[in-house]
Amino acid sequence: MGSDPSLFMSENTSTDNARAHKKAPLGVGPVFPRFSEQDIADDCLQHVIDVARHAPSEWSLQTWRWIVVRGNAAKKYLEAATYIKAPLSSAPVILICLADTMAWKSAPQYLQEMIACRKITEEDGREALRRLREYYSSSPDVAKRTAMANALVAVHHILQGAAEGGLSAHWVTEFDEAKIKTHFHIPDNFLVAALIPMGYRHEAQPAPASKLFQTTYIYKEKFGEILDPTSK
Repeated sequence: MGSDPSLFMSENTSTDNARAHKKAPLGVGPVFPRFSEQDIADDCLQHVIDVARHAPSEWSLQTWRWIVVRGNAAKKYLEAATYIKAPLSSAPVILICLADTMAWKSAPQYLQEMIACRKITEEDGREALRRLREYYSSSPDVAKRTAMANALVAVHHILQGAAEGGLSAHWVTEFDEAKIKTHFHIPDNFLVAALIPMGYRHEAQPAPASKLFQTTYIYKEKFGEILDPTSK
């Protein structure tokens, strides 16, 4: 099970979109797996997606949605829309993971269910709803950030489900979002969180890349304060 080492997650503005059309795919970069021609059975794919259905999310809103892409023309379109050289179209299935930035508006229904089950009181439910509306209405970036974070948790579960089913999968997050949204008729309130090609591996698993030392990315108390695991 691989991952996209580019580690980019972007939300294109109109300026970004204009630049995106001029951006050429990277000539160098990570080596992505090429998949075999063996198809993925519907029940196997259903299991993978069902694993993601159980992913946790704030307020249990499940902000993610999935587009299952099997058509060759559509897969080649997605491959062409990425900024990295990855053989996406060799995968029998590509999942497009979407993040719903308006999912928080269904929170009142969730709170009513909690009240009905007597998990919270009506007073607590009203207060929670007030705070939730105040929080998400404070800035459009808040809803985008939380929706994307929740969707990427589901992506992690998708990768786990693929591994359980003997599949290889990785995610790509460097792509022309505007082109993908237009081609696949994706509503404005959804962000394209990731593309997940999956299938049976055609070739041997490449050696894993070296990882960063913990002291380079784990800090103690404040950013930049090196954490020494041997100290107390």
